[in-house]
Amino acid sequence: MSRVLGRWLAGVSLDDVPEQARATATRSVLDCLGVTLAALDQPIVSVVDGYAGKDDHGPASLLGLGRRVSAERAAFVNATIGHALDFDDVSHTEGGHPTVAILPAALAAAEARHATGRDLLLALCAGVEVTTKIARGVNFTHYDKGWHPTATLGVFGAAAAVAKIHGFDAGQCAGALSLATAMSSGLKSSFGTMAKPVQVGRAAQSGVQCADLVAAGATTNPAAFEETQGFCTVYNGPGTFDTDEITAHLGAPWDLVDPGIAIKLHPCCGGTHAAVDAAIELHGGLGQADRIERVDAYIHPRRFAHLDRPRPDGPLAAKFSLQHTVAIALARGEVRIDDFTPASIEDGDVVAVRELVHGHPLPPDRLGPEHFAAEVHLTLADGSARRARFERPRGRTPETALTDGDIRRKFDSCTHKVLSAAERDRVAGLVADIADLSDVDELARILRRDAHN
Repeated sequence: MSRVLGRWLAGVSLDDVPEQARATATRSVLDCLGVTLAALDQPIVSVVDGYAGKDDHGPASLLGLGRRVSAERAAFVNATIGHALDFDDVSHTEGGHPTVAILPAALAAAEARHATGRDLLLALCAGVEVTTKIARGVNFTHYDKGWHPTATLGVFGAAAAVAKIHGFDAGQCAGALSLATAMSSGLKSSFGTMAKPVQVGRAAQSGVQCADLVAAGATTNPAAFEETQGFCTVYNGPGTFDTDEITAHLGAPWDLVDPGIAIKLHPCCGGTHAAVDAAIELHGGLGQADRIERVDAYIHPRRFAHLDRPRPDGPLAAKFSLQHTVAIALARGEVRIDDFTPASIEDGDVVAVRELVHGHPLPPDRLGPEHFAAEVHLTLADGSARRARFERPRGRTPETALTDGDIRRKFDSCTHKVLSAAERDRVAGLVADIADLSDVDELARILRRDAHN
C-alpha cells in the first residue's frame, strides 16, 4: 500500500489540486496560524518552549516565541501550541484535526529549505489527502477503539507533506509513509490533559523525522500498512479496514473538496459543538422570567464516551465536558476562549447551570444519518419544555459554512493581542496569495515575532 501512496504522492503537482481544494487549504492555513498565536498564554507554552531550548539556532521558527530552532522541534512546538485551545479545524473523514498536525511540519521543513509558498500549499494539500484517505480506510473503528486520529493518522499527513517539501521520488515517499507506521501514537484517554496537544505535536515532529531519516538512508517495510502485523490490523483489528478505500480514490475526489474541512466556531472539543449550537439557540429564546429546572443534553454515543464530564477538574477537561460547554452556551449565548480558565469553570452562575445539565448518549432511533447530531431539552420551572436539535454543528454544512469574512474575523479575534492591525492585514494577505510567495520566510518572519517586530 505504501508504494501506491508513494507513487501518487511523488507525482502530484499543484496543477492537479482543484481550485476549491486550494481555497479550503488556504483558509485552513490562516485559521491554524490564528489559533496558534491565540494560545500563547496557555500553560503548555512554557512546557514546550522549555523543551525546545534556548541555544538551538536552527532554521525553523517558533511562532510567537521570537526565535528559530531545528525543524523537528519547531514542528513539535508549533503543532502542540496550535492544538492547545482545541480551536483548530476539523475533518469529518479523519475524525480529528487535519491542519494542525500537517502545517507545522510542512512549514518547518519549508523554512529549512527556503521553499516557496507554492511548495508549502502543495505539501499541505497532499498531506491532508493522504491523512484523510487513510482515515477512509480505517474509520470509524479506529476512532471508536480509542485512538486519537489527529495524532495517529496525522503523522502520515505530516510525513507526506515533508516528503513533498523534500522533493522525494516515489520510493522515498513510500519509505517516509512506511516509517510513519512506527511513529503513529495517540490515545483519546489523553483528552482533557496536556498530553492531547503534545501527541499532536509529536505527530508533526515525527513527520519531519520520517522524511529526514529516509533522506539519510533509513529502510522500511513496504507492507507496513497491510501485512498481518502491520498498522491496519494492529491498530484496527482484523476485518475492520479497507485498503481499497485508502488507495483507490486518491485525489478523486480530493477530501479538501468533499466533504471539505470545517473551521471551528467554538474553542472546545468538536464533539460538543452541535449540542452547544442547540443550547445557544435555546438561550436566544429564553426570557428573563424563564427559569431552567433541568437540562438534558444528548450526543452520539461515539462522542459521549469521552465527553461525559459533569464536573471538569480544570480548564482542559472543561473543553471536553458536554455539561460545561452546554451550561456556558445556555448561560451566555456563546462560548469564548476565556470560558476555559480556572475562574470560569468555578464561576457560580456557570456552576449553577452546569449542575442542571444531565448528559446522555442519543438512543439508536435518534442518531440521525451521520454521527454529529445533538439535542438539548430544557424543562422550565413553569413545567413547560423546550427542545433544539442540530444534525451537524454550524459551519459544517455547505449551507452554514463559514465565509472568508467569518474566518478573517476569527483570525483577528485570535491574534489581536499578538499582532498589530497592519501585521494582521499583512499575514492575511500573504496567506491569501500564498502560492505567489517566493520564500515562506516572508510569512514566518512576521509570525515568529522577533524582538524588532
